[in-house]
Amino acid sequence: MSIEWLESYKIGNAEVDASQQALFDLANQIAASEDWMALRPMIVALFKQMQTQFELEEALMAKAAFPGAQAHAEDHQHLLSRLRDRSMDVGKGHMNKKAIVGVMTDWAHRHVVNQDAELAQYLAVWA
Repeated sequence: MSIEWLESYKIGNAEVDASQQALFDLANQIAASEDWMALRPMIVALFKQMQTQFELEEALMAKAAFPGAQAHAEDHQHLLSRLRDRSMDVGKGHMNKKAIVGVMTDWAHRHVVNQDAELAQYLAVWA
């Protein structure tokens, strides 16, 4: 299973777009990996990259006075919480790669496609 990053996912900010593409890449590396020893650091990197991505987006939303910023940021926190919970499973010795990939698939197919697209439309007019 892989999640495909598309050019249409760009929101128009090079730093945010590169960070988002890196998240897709990490999620796909985790999905493809069969090396259980390598998964733990990959999952830690994924969580850190997701935090960075969301911080970049939230700073951009604040700068642009995006009216949907609060709901968007709340969804960020929900996604981070879900990923944190799955990451804690890894720390307890439970490797549920499928659940982690599920969180990332939800992020890609729901959050990126809907909320990030709404932000991109706003930024295109704002800029």
